[in-house]
Amino acid sequence: MADLFSLPMILFYAILYGITMKSADLLDEHGYKWFRGSAILFGVLWGIFGSLLIVSDIHVGNVVLAQVLALIIRMRIDYRNHAIAAVIIIISFLLVGNLEQPTFFAFFLTFLAFGSVKDYFGDKVKRKDLVGKIFEFMWYYPLSGLVYGIYTNQWLVFYVFALYTVSYGAIKYWKEK
Repeated sequence: MADLFSLPMILFYAILYGITMKSADLLDEHGYKWFRGSAILFGVLWGIFGSLLIVSDIHVGNVVLAQVLALIIRMRIDYRNHAIAAVIIIISFLLVGNLEQPTFFAFFLTFLAFGSVKDYFGDKVKRKDLVGKIFEFMWYYPLSGLVYGIYTNQWLVFYVFALYTVSYGAIKYWKEK
């Protein structure tokens, strides 16, 4: 049996984190229906996979917490299933995480700034051109992980957030088709 926190398992959690996050969003905010309670179930699953990432690695844990807190400030945690996921993740960090202030604040400020620009172009300006598509892809997650990996030689953050972004985007793309 694979170790619960081996590299392949962590990367698998990252994929499931992206899939369940976007699925929870679609099942609540965007009105898609699957079965009764599916929105809540996917909120719980999103929280569980986020928690598994929190406990898997101190660097990844700090970045996941930074992401969730930036989403709260950006008002993206705006439905019950989103709140369930956020609470599970935050409690997991409080119970087992270790705050690395430089890592946490660097990612928090990056996610808050670039996420807010994404929100502006997507929600206010409603740009559908190249600029809107660039920000809609959420490139700032893997790119900030790449910069962090180059600077610290800790590559797991990049791998996790690249897979998260691709899997989140795949569900979003699938929904549009």
